[in-house]
Amino acid sequence: MLSLTRKADYAVMAMAELARRAPSRASARELAGSLRVPLPVLTGVLHQLRLASLVGSTLGGRGGYTLARDAGEISLADMIEAIEGPLRLALCCSDQAADGPKDDATCDFESDCRIKEPVQRVHQSLRRFLQQVRLQHLAFGDEPTSLGWENLSSTGAKVSGCGCGGSRSVADHVDISY
Repeated sequence: MLSLTRKADYAVMAMAELARRAPSRASARELAGSLRVPLPVLTGVLHQLRLASLVGSTLGGRGGYTLARDAGEISLADMIEAIEGPLRLALCCSDQAADGPKDDATCDFESDCRIKEPVQRVHQSLRRFLQQVRLQHLAFGDEPTSLGWENLSSTGAKVSGCGCGGSRSVADHVDISY
């Protein structure tokens, strides 16, 4: 199952709260209290979001955190990558150039893998989807007009082990609720 880590979850929650409070600032303590998350963990998450230029911070008694950009300009992919690093569905789904540096985790089957290309297409479709979901959608429950799942269906990627006999596409199984 794909799921966000707790830190990525906190990041999305904090960003949504900052979007709802904009243009006002919120201290880490205020955010932790309203979100009911541990202050030390949230402080680290906010630091990572600041390093990724997603939030700005001001020191002092009237300081706090604000969004660095409009909520409509920040994608779910931006928020997740700020905490987790580059998105990757499988070991062979790296955004690095084929001739670029490889990380230490490589797949032993990559050279003759029969599902590598379909998995990479699903990865790219999932990445495009996460880039289309904006903080605005999450913070205010705005429905995006289109999120491009038709692209995922067109990859021909099928789901197995789900009780449908593998006859339905991945997009048929996705339920995004705001």
